[in-house]
Amino acid sequence: MFESLLMLDQIEAFFSLRDRYRNARSGKQNPESIASRFVLLFEKHGIHRNQIPRFFGHDLTLADVAQDDKLLNKLTPEILTAVAELFAVRLEWLECVDNQIYKTHDFYKQPEAYREFLTNLVADSDQFILAELVWSTDIRCQEDVLLILKEPFAEHGNESVYRYHLCSNWCSKYWKSRADLAACIAMTENQRGVFLRGNKTAGDISDFCQGQRFIADLAELPYAYRRDWLFRKRPQPWEPDQWLYDPDAYLDGVDEGDFGKAAALARWLEHFERGLMQTGHPRPNARTEFMRALEKYQDKG
Repeated sequence: MFESLLMLDQIEAFFSLRDRYRNARSGKQNPESIASRFVLLFEKHGIHRNQIPRFFGHDLTLADVAQDDKLLNKLTPEILTAVAELFAVRLEWLECVDNQIYKTHDFYKQPEAYREFLTNLVADSDQFILAELVWSTDIRCQEDVLLILKEPFAEHGNESVYRYHLCSNWCSKYWKSRADLAACIAMTENQRGVFLRGNKTAGDISDFCQGQRFIADLAELPYAYRRDWLFRKRPQPWEPDQWLYDPDAYLDGVDEGDFGKAAALARWLEHFERGLMQTGHPRPNARTEFMRALEKYQDKG
């Protein structure tokens, strides 16, 4: 029975690897011109090329967007700048200078800066911000967590159109990064007008963390799963606020043995004392539980 399960896992690993290879190829494929990237940008936000004149304006017509060569003649530096600002993408990518689509923000070792960044983002928006924390179980990922702030700015049909703000450079396995990210989770929970959800995937998110793939393509990645007692595959649920209330969940996957766990707990408590771990939720804080966990690992040392 176990040999059959092992063979099944090997088959699944093969197909998962094949899918990642195909996705990587599709994600890194360079459009041939500024015009094709211009159209791709709208399409990745759910807007068909024939809908660009109605959605974007700027005196573009259906005839202009029908073919890339005609569109290229209509694209000016002013139009490119306007569309880059509209979708919060890098102008250099739109100009085919490089392959980095999004600017990335780094709050590792400076979680207080994240609070200011988030506060300003909420202040500039008249709608709720959706925050998604994507955590990869792929062992090849050095950067294995990506925090995405989704800012709705328009309606198209019955769907919202979003700008994406990427907060990257997180290695959840490293104790210092784990604690700083937990502080950012707490500040996100504490910020009015923001809703946070977690997403655990078995796919490689390295290109997303570097801003080199469209956020819409995250939907192509496989779910992280585990097998239950009947060896059936079950998705791995993950609630980011577990890192704020449950020391065991917070320490899950932290490297460097007991030292890493003790250091992660100590830094979590440092952030708590600085007021970074408050969520605004009407439930008791977990300071006592984290202190007990720290004492346990210190006694081991």
